[in-house]
Amino acid sequence: MAAAVQSSTNLFRRLAWSATVPLNIRLAAAGGPVDQYFIQAPRYTYLALLLPTIREHLVELALDDEALARTNESEWWFELDASDSPFPSDAVRWHWPLDLVDLCATMLRPASSQSESEHPIRLILHLSGAPGDKLAVPPTVEAVKTHFVSQVKEADFVRWGNTKRVTGLRRADLEAGWDGVVAGDYDLHHRMAGRIVPLPIPASPPTSPQPDKIDSAYSARSLPIKVYLPDGAVAIQAPVAPLTDGQPTTLLQMLRTMLPLLFENGYGAAQPIAQGILLPPDADVAWLAACMAGADGWLRIGIRLVAE
Repeated sequence: MAAAVQSSTNLFRRLAWSATVPLNIRLAAAGGPVDQYFIQAPRYTYLALLLPTIREHLVELALDDEALARTNESEWWFELDASDSPFPSDAVRWHWPLDLVDLCATMLRPASSQSESEHPIRLILHLSGAPGDKLAVPPTVEAVKTHFVSQVKEADFVRWGNTKRVTGLRRADLEAGWDGVVAGDYDLHHRMAGRIVPLPIPASPPTSPQPDKIDSAYSARSLPIKVYLPDGAVAIQAPVAPLTDGQPTTLLQMLRTMLPLLFENGYGAAQPIAQGILLPPDADVAWLAACMAGADGWLRIGIRLVAE
């Protein structure tokens, strides 16, 4: 059974890794003919890794030589375009993976009962006036990498109450996790993730032989899950047990515990979104955490309100 679960889990992890999001980046206060740039980028990547491309295809075309010489990337910052949203816009943090940026953009606009077409993430690029009190992490690859590794360790601690699985990795395997993100190489990243993110293997009876010890997501102390709300509140990060009364904890059970007023009547008032899709209420949260987590091991779920 373990081999079959490993194969199917690897398939879904690879599918999640291959997902992309469209970006529409508009230059703030641009007066020339070039003021925006469209790009399709991987969900797992970070805006700091896209800066060279954005500079070449947008900033260098929009600014004259004198203005370009004055600009300093350390002062750049992105803002979510909330021009048609009932919620205020916010600065995009450099340590947010694009999947979280997409969640925040999705939550800005309440879900409609009518069918909706996909829209790109609309970002405004400011070349000065960075709100340092909000950004927390500077726009450097090294700073984002440091945060990434800290999130990997934190996720490991949430699962097991310690970070032994991460700290026990060979240096090359730990570095492979970040290098895979930079290179867009799933197999390279999997050298790290495959050793620390447990598989959703059903718990075996005590009498069953276990020749090879394999971590199961259902044996974890808790699951590394963060739930985000559309008002910019601090993410909810409460203990989530993989099992409830001996059965896999469902997404709706988790949400009713965390947000009872929103999910008392199912999805009538709000919807949970992850990896760009609406999650079903009976989804097994241990499976979601094993198969749909981000590159740092965290499953991020955004709560999108339903329009009345």
